[in-house]
Formats: sequence, structure tokens, C-alpha cells
Amino acid sequence: VKTAIFVIIINCVAGLYGQTINRYGTTAANFLEIGIGSGPSAMGEAYVAVANDVSSIYWNPAGLANLSKPSALFMVQPWLVDIDMLFAGGAVVVPRIGVFGLGITHLDYGEMDVTTLEYQDGTGERFKATDMAASFTFSRKIVSWFSFGSSMKYVRSNIWHSSASAFAVDLGVLVNTKFFSFTGKRDDGLNIGMSISNYGTRMK
Repeated sequence: VKTAIFVIIINCVAGLYGQTINRYGTTAANFLEIGIGSGPSAMGEAYVAVANDVSSIYWNPAGLANLSKPSALFMVQPWLVDIDMLFAGGAVVVPRIGVFGLGITHLDYGEMDVTTLEYQDGTGERFKATDMAASFTFSRKIVSWFSFGSSMKYVRSNIWHSSASAFAVDLGVLVNTKFFSFTGKRDDGLNIGMSISNYGTRMK
């Protein structure tokens, strides 16, 4: 019995190990995991339940409904090794309808040398790699304490002569409660937020 259990465990572990190896290098558009906005970053990216500005386009589309006037957000984030990230977004409030937003994220990896097995120090050619995502967002307060939002997103990656693109959807809800409120109102109570991000087609 002990031998049989040992064999089963070994087979399970081997299967998991094989699956892990097969998944290497299969993810794309990882730049979508980079947070937007200095405020959310300072909060450790715990922003889904308190999103209330243009950066809601990224964190939780439902948070865009908290805007009461047209707003815009521009962000430039320098990274290591000549990598630069740019975000530009804006939102417009349409009375009795909701809030419409547009956000564009662009990541530039700079120029790199083309290398081959024969010319490992470079062939003399240079190439660039970029990532881009454009989101169109709609958000609305269903009632005073419940907001819903969704985004349609186009994602594209380019590297030298190759490119891939995909479409994705973001969905979010935001609920204002009276829990832990000092005044008994929803304004300073516990907020509950949920967001589903980047659900869509494969990059191809």
C-alpha cells in the first residue's frame, strides 16, 4: 500500500512539473499588470474599492462613476534600461447617462542590437519593441450606493518585424456601505469593490 501511494505521489508531482515547464514563455502583454497612478501605487495597489478618478479606467471601471466633472490624467513613468511608460486618459460626464472614459497606455522598450548565433556582439542592425493598450470605458451609478462599469480594450505588441494584438474586456462594481461609518452614512463607510481585468482573446 505504501509503495502504491508513493508511486501515485511521484506521478502527480511529475505531472505538475511537466505542466509548469510547458507554460514557460506562453504569457503575453505583461505590461497590463503595471499599475497606473501615483496614488494607487503609494497604497500598495489596494485601490479597486476606492477608485474615484481617471485611473479607475485601469483599476476598476465602476469608480469612474464617482466623477462629477470632466477630468484628465497624464503619467510618464521611467523604468530601468531605457524603458518608458506613458498613460494618458480622460473622462466626460454625461448627465442622466453616465461617465465615458478613454485611456491609452504605451510602453517603449527603447532600441536594442540585433544579434545572431554568428554575430553575438550585434549585426549592426537595431530594433525596437513597444506595447500599447487603448481602453474605452463606460460607468454609471445604478443607485446612489452601487456603481457598475465596463471597458473594451484593444491590446497590441510590436517587436522588430513581428506584432500581435488582442481584444479584452474589464468589468467592475463598486458598493458603498454604512459598515464602520462614524456618521451612519455611506460617504465614510466601508467600500466593497470587484474588478475583472483583461478577459479576452489570445494575442495573435
